[in-house]
Amino acid sequence: MKKGRVRVFFCLLILILLLKPSGAVASDPVFSQFFASPVYLNPAFSGAAHCSRVAMHYQQIQSIENYRNLNLSFDTFVPWLQGGIGAIITSDQADMYQSRHMIGMSYAYHLRVSRNTNIHFGIQAGYIRNDSRWSRFEFPDTESETPPEQFWSDGVDFSAGILAYNERWYAGFAAHHLNRPDMSLLRGGDARLPIKYTAHMGRWFENTGRGMGPAYVLSPNLILQSQGYHTHINAGLYAGVEPVMAGVWFRHWLNYPLEGNNSLIFLVSFKFDNYQLAYSYDHSLSGFSDLTAGVHELSLVLKFNCSRRNMRYHILNCPTF
Repeated sequence: MKKGRVRVFFCLLILILLLKPSGAVASDPVFSQFFASPVYLNPAFSGAAHCSRVAMHYQQIQSIENYRNLNLSFDTFVPWLQGGIGAIITSDQADMYQSRHMIGMSYAYHLRVSRNTNIHFGIQAGYIRNDSRWSRFEFPDTESETPPEQFWSDGVDFSAGILAYNERWYAGFAAHHLNRPDMSLLRGGDARLPIKYTAHMGRWFENTGRGMGPAYVLSPNLILQSQGYHTHINAGLYAGVEPVMAGVWFRHWLNYPLEGNNSLIFLVSFKFDNYQLAYSYDHSLSGFSDLTAGVHELSLVLKFNCSRRNMRYHILNCPTF
């Protein structure tokens, strides 16, 4: 009885945190391979695979200068914790003169609602730091000193999420930066990071080839993200025959200042038993790709320690590339 009360309290705490309001200042990097690092998308994904998993995710935007974002994550299921744990590191070159780095740890409690339905409640706590690079500025008055302002800001960072799924469908919701850490680079300034809301859902169709027709995998997905005045909806479809998979997404920005900056995302993946490699390219439908070489992403996921005793826990069928 006492154990059940603890579970209910934990679930209510997550829901309260998710409903906390936010403002608008800056935004996180938007990766196109959403499921290459599921812990980045939603901390409730921690331990969702039946193996220990390491994900490496690199994004490069080639324009006047190269914008680079790097994400590393690890997650695994821990039976005695009745859930999964994870670790994540994100390095974001936000613009030419600013960079942001975050490191965090996550835990997801795995609740089996019925024989085929599972719910994960995830939390994440971390440290985030925002840096400026004054050396990249050119000051016309060489005799003047560089601005004696703060070169960096930092703070703790909290996130939470929920995930529900069975063998054929999955849906979740996450809220990052719940405490809105101050990322201002000026003393006395107030530039709080707005909360990032993510809602995602998908369906999984698979033909093993044992019956009629060839073996194949088909998975439509929908993701909605909002952070400050940046709101975009992503609709995509994965399909293929393992080990070769392909996908296409359509991204639509819903509001100012990126209204109309729609893009198509093309992806190809090679998925094997213990590792998978994927490449994606974003092509702008609003002329952005004409000014740049586009957005390139590369991901590598390694799986190990795939113990069969973990198979008694329900496995999430979800694209991981």
